[in-house]
Amino acid sequence: MANLPGVVSGTLVMTVIFTLLFVAPSSGASCTSCTGPVNISVSGISLQDIDSGNLTAFRSIDPREIGRAMDISGYSHADLDEISTIIATTQNNETPDTAAAVMSLQTDVVLAMQEANRNLPRFTIPENLTSLPRGSFSHLDRFVYIPSEWDQTGGVDEHCGNCWVWADTGALQLDLAYQKNVTDRLSVQYFTSSYHNGTGIWACCGGSPVWFADFYNSTKKAVPWTNTNASFVDSRSMCEKGESTAMNASNIQTTPYYPLDQVSALMISTNAKYEELPISNETAVNSIKAALQSGKAVLFIYTPDNWTPMMNFWNNQTEEDIFTPGLTPGTLHNDGGHVMLILGYNDSDPENQYWTVLNSWGSSENRPHALFRLNMGIDYSLQNPDGVNSYEFYVLNVTYPEKGSLISR
Repeated sequence: MANLPGVVSGTLVMTVIFTLLFVAPSSGASCTSCTGPVNISVSGISLQDIDSGNLTAFRSIDPREIGRAMDISGYSHADLDEISTIIATTQNNETPDTAAAVMSLQTDVVLAMQEANRNLPRFTIPENLTSLPRGSFSHLDRFVYIPSEWDQTGGVDEHCGNCWVWADTGALQLDLAYQKNVTDRLSVQYFTSSYHNGTGIWACCGGSPVWFADFYNSTKKAVPWTNTNASFVDSRSMCEKGESTAMNASNIQTTPYYPLDQVSALMISTNAKYEELPISNETAVNSIKAALQSGKAVLFIYTPDNWTPMMNFWNNQTEEDIFTPGLTPGTLHNDGGHVMLILGYNDSDPENQYWTVLNSWGSSENRPHALFRLNMGIDYSLQNPDGVNSYEFYVLNVTYPEKGSLISR
């Protein structure tokens, strides 16, 4: 049975939060004296006591703190083994073509994260981009990548779930291209190996643009792909099997590097239900177009209730065809999330308007550039039956030190 490539992004890692409630930290050996579960809390709110009927308490939480709370790199190997036995791999709408690729979701925790994300700053449309005419736009001429290597899967069914790292790294790379005229590819492996020390709940488990930005605010360096051991090698590393990175971060050459000052994730307001604001589809579209026109890639988090339509489209259609997602009658839950990168659009033809999206599943005969077209006419306020947003859009806001663009020592 084939797995869903890369469908283990931000929402999926939340499953592991609850597994932590049954283990205790250790300095290097199994905890033989522990008598009860660890009470993991964020800003004084216990993740054990989430009330699905009242999640408003999470509106006061900084979403970065949730990512920080999941750094269990100091836990013992025995504890990590216990975690791996608790994580279940299930599929809400499993078929022979889309088997057990997504970890079992704790939807209450996903919804809690959505509430915390209300605290994120929103992307503000520049005054000169408030009303954009129809036309086409693309970052592909500035975005340097090799389609066959832009691949988290390594051509295998069971693989690392760091789609979010590929998309976020791509967004950071494009920002460097526009602001610093940098043409280097950036290392996905550097983040994958370094985030939470590459073990426990790490990059291959999934994540968020917020956590990506938080990491780079700490390290303040973007490492080129061509540095020693900085190319991607973790495709076969499986979070749900309790595995760690195949490349220790200490083995990655971190010089030269591009210095960073501040990195933050901004949500684009597109979902009227979620934002509790009167946002039309037209307004949502113009906001995403304006973000692209302002020199940014747009991070697209896609969380359907059924992955089968997307998989059939990806495997059987071409890069000139347009994908139109939606809800599947009879489903009750979301089916796992995946992060991709919007690099352009074309709305010249009113009957065929689309976003140009770069996926992280590599190239193939029918997708030589690892791209697909997403219907621009989707319902941007769509939510899954369980309340999880079907679509979310983000950009990275990056500032750089005044002096220098590449540090070689």
